[in-house]
Amino acid sequence: MSTAIRFPRHSFLKLSLLFAAALFIYLFELPAPALGQVKRVVIIKVDGLPNDMVDRFVHERNPRTGKSQLPWINRVFYEEGTRMANFYVRGMSLSGPSWSLLDTGQHLQIKGNVEYDRYTLHSYDYLNFIPFYIGNIVSRRIDMPGVELLDELGVPLLLDAYPYDERYNGFQLYQRGNRWTTLWRMFPNRFKKDPRELVDEWTMGLEARNILMDQLERELIEKLNDPRIRYLDYYTTEFDHAAHHNRDREAHLYALQELDALIGRIWTAVEKSPLAAETAFILVSDHGVNTDERIYSQGYNLVKLLGSAAGGGHHVITKRRLLLDYAIKGIYPLVPLVTTTTPESFYLKGQSTAYPTALLDFDGNERASFHLRDSDLNLLHILLAELQQRKLSAPLRLALSDAFFRTLNGRRAQWSTQLTELNEELGALRKEIERQRAIVLAQPKKWSKADQDAGRDKEAIRQFARMDSAMNDEREYTIYAATLARLLA
Repeated sequence: MSTAIRFPRHSFLKLSLLFAAALFIYLFELPAPALGQVKRVVIIKVDGLPNDMVDRFVHERNPRTGKSQLPWINRVFYEEGTRMANFYVRGMSLSGPSWSLLDTGQHLQIKGNVEYDRYTLHSYDYLNFIPFYIGNIVSRRIDMPGVELLDELGVPLLLDAYPYDERYNGFQLYQRGNRWTTLWRMFPNRFKKDPRELVDEWTMGLEARNILMDQLERELIEKLNDPRIRYLDYYTTEFDHAAHHNRDREAHLYALQELDALIGRIWTAVEKSPLAAETAFILVSDHGVNTDERIYSQGYNLVKLLGSAAGGGHHVITKRRLLLDYAIKGIYPLVPLVTTTTPESFYLKGQSTAYPTALLDFDGNERASFHLRDSDLNLLHILLAELQQRKLSAPLRLALSDAFFRTLNGRRAQWSTQLTELNEELGALRKEIERQRAIVLAQPKKWSKADQDAGRDKEAIRQFARMDSAMNDEREYTIYAATLARLLA
């Protein structure tokens, strides 16, 4: 997706970059006069928006109006702004990795929408908001999972360049902090509408996502009038959802026209705001390469393929279900793994949840990654199960035993090294836990309003979350190390 930028009037800066992330370097390292005295950045983040489709509809005339099908995008970014073509993400074209690159400007550390620890089967689900909100309620979590991981790696987000009280960030994958006030306000604001509209909406259904997005838009426009706020963003997945579930032109155009109207409302508010002449207005997307009218995005079931005899008869782990929006049985947000067993294999029958053989991270099938269980572990598992049978002949038992230890000895050196390194890392992790525990215990029990306004109370929760995450890692890896040690004994 091209990144589109609207700089303040009278700005003569022309950018030609391959990476949208490089935009951020320009914004904060170039001298202020080069940017027309930019003091505020407003970023509209659109998930899954393809550059060629935007370009096509911008240049297409609406037969009713005679203007562009996307008049606001045409005016703000094509006629009066700057665009950067040839944007791409260096890695899988998935929302999780792509936004991590855009939000940090650094090489990918997150490689999927879901990542699995193959030692412990712990899942890192970067798209699931529900556990984040629950953890936030009980003051155990303050950031989305992807942000926690980037913090552990020492990789800052773009918004971290601004003090806590000078930024406003929307609800998104790499969300730092949470605002319950947004959720409290969205319903009262929704029901301020004309009663006749509410009746119509009630008969047709009331979509909570629209209620939330409307509230986020209201808040962003309100914050534009506060000259102290220098960073604002708004994240939307509406087009990406439409593109995944519909491949027809009209569905795509309708979603883009909704986005175009949103851009028009926000840009109008920018022009009326105190910092209008000092604002850089940016539209950016993460990928969009999968959106093609000739292709069904989610028309093929990878879980069934892997579970079939031709696909290997695997017991497959996913984090969410394929064709979720069309399924009566939906996602369980608090269940870390969804296991789909197969009747095509008798291997591990009845133990598929404990011993899955395939881990799948999919996003529309055209971009998916999967991991298969180590073949030697599968073989050892089968041989051990056979050896536990009582009615084996002596020659067969001897042959099975020889095969078991031959396979084990073939990997012994590698696994022994792995165990040694893992124990060393566990020792370092335990020291880090104690260091982090001291930081947590040193936090104040009460916070003044000045502390809260500066976000210090949230930083304390962040410190606890780091300790809690490290303790979970220590517990799970200790169990794995003990299991591996028993195997090698």
